[in-house]
Amino acid sequence: LVLISLVIKPSPYRQWFFVPLLFLSWRLVMDGQAGYLMSTVWFMRLLMSSDHILLTDVQRELILLPAVDVSRARRMASNHRRKNIENAPLAQRVRWAMNLFLNPRGVGWAHEPRAALSPPPPPTTPRTAFLARQLAQLFAALLVLDLANLHARRNPAFRLQTGLAAAGLPWRVLGTLVWAAGAAATFSLVHSTASIVCVALRVSRPCDWPPLFGSLADMRSVRTFWARGWHQLLRRTLSAHGNYFAHTVLRLPPKSTLSYCVKVCTGFALSGLAHYLSDIVAVHPGRSGSLLFFCLQPVAIALEMLVAWCAPSAGHWTLGYLWVFAWFALTLPIMQDPLIQAGELSSRVEVSLIMGLCHGTWVLPP
Repeated sequence: LVLISLVIKPSPYRQWFFVPLLFLSWRLVMDGQAGYLMSTVWFMRLLMSSDHILLTDVQRELILLPAVDVSRARRMASNHRRKNIENAPLAQRVRWAMNLFLNPRGVGWAHEPRAALSPPPPPTTPRTAFLARQLAQLFAALLVLDLANLHARRNPAFRLQTGLAAAGLPWRVLGTLVWAAGAAATFSLVHSTASIVCVALRVSRPCDWPPLFGSLADMRSVRTFWARGWHQLLRRTLSAHGNYFAHTVLRLPPKSTLSYCVKVCTGFALSGLAHYLSDIVAVHPGRSGSLLFFCLQPVAIALEMLVAWCAPSAGHWTLGYLWVFAWFALTLPIMQDPLIQAGELSSRVEVSLIMGLCHGTWVLPP
C-alpha cells in the first residue's frame, strides 16, 4: 500500500491510502501476536507513511539527486527535475519509490540531512575495501550482540525479569550500557548486511552508505546524541511532523526559539507514541514507559541549553560524557523495565561464538 501510494501520480485521493494502514495498525494492537520487534518496525514505518502520504506531495517535493558530485547534483535539482518523476514512465517511478521507501535517511536526496550524518566513504573508495570494512563491522556487531546475550544471562535484571531499577546500581549502570550497545549493534548488523549486498551486486556505491551512527564527540550532550550520535532513520519524518505542527497549525515564525521547542517536543512525543504502541502489543498499556521516556528527553536538552546560556565555558568534555551516561542510566529503565518484566528482552540465543572460542562451549546451558 505504501509503495503504491508513492508510485501513483499526484492526486487529492492519494491520502486515502493511509486509512487501511490505520486499520491494520489497530488490528496489530488488538491481536497482540506480532511481538515487540515486528511491532516497532511497523509503527516506525507508519510514522514515515504519515509523512509521505499525508504531509508531503512526494513526487513534487522530494528530489532524488543524480549520481554525480553532491554540489553539482544540488545545482541540477531544478524545477524541471521536480516535474520529471511525476511524468516519468511507470518503471522509473517504481524505482524512484523503492529508493524513497528503503532510504529513510534520504541519502542521495535533496532532503538528506548531511550535517547530521557522518561523512560517507569518498566516491573513489574501492568496492573491495568497502566490503572488507563492512564485513569487519558486521562481525564486530555479532560479537557485541553475543556479549549482550551473555550479559542478559548474568544480570538479574534480565535473568530474573526484575527490571534495571530493582537490580541495584552496578547492574543498572552495566545493563544500561550493554543494552545501548546491543541496540546499536542490531541496527549496525542490518545496515552492514544491506550495504554489503547492495554494493556487491552493484545496486549502489560505497559513497551511498554513510555510517549509521555518529562519532564519540556526538555523545557529549543529550542534544547532540539524539541529533547526530544516534541513528537518524526517523529524522526526516519527525522533522516533517514538527514543521507541520509548528508552522501550519500554530503558525509560529520559522526560526524562533518557540518554534524550535515545539518541533523538538513534537518529534520526541511522536517517537514516544510509536514506541508506546509497539510496547502495548507485548505488555499491558498501563505499564509502558516509552512515552514518558521520550517526553523527558526535551527536559535534558532544555537543561543543557540553560547551562550553556548561563555558563558558556563551563564544563570539560569528560563531564559531558558522564552527564549523558548518568541521564540515560536514570531514564532508560523507565522504558526498558516493563519490557524486561514481560520477558521481551530476556536471553533467547542458545549459542555463543565467544564462549565457543574461549571455552569450547558453543551451546549455552539453559
